[in-house]
Amino acid sequence: MAFKTYKTCVITPKGMRIKGDDTSLEIASIIDEKSNQMCKEGWELFSITPSLLSEGALIKLLLTFVKEVEI
Repeated sequence: MAFKTYKTCVITPKGMRIKGDDTSLEIASIIDEKSNQMCKEGWELFSITPSLLSEGALIKLLLTFVKEVEI
């Protein structure tokens, strides 16, 4: 019998942010790195949810991963 299990990680760019900062490339790199790491452990990216905005800049995301586990 199999069931799905979920794991959620918080990611955020490093350093201080100022109004108007574009963190898109840094966030994309962090998502790639975390997704590749989790994939090696059998996890699949399920969803990405914005978690925190600061003066128009996205500074935190929730990445939710899913894995099917046999019992």
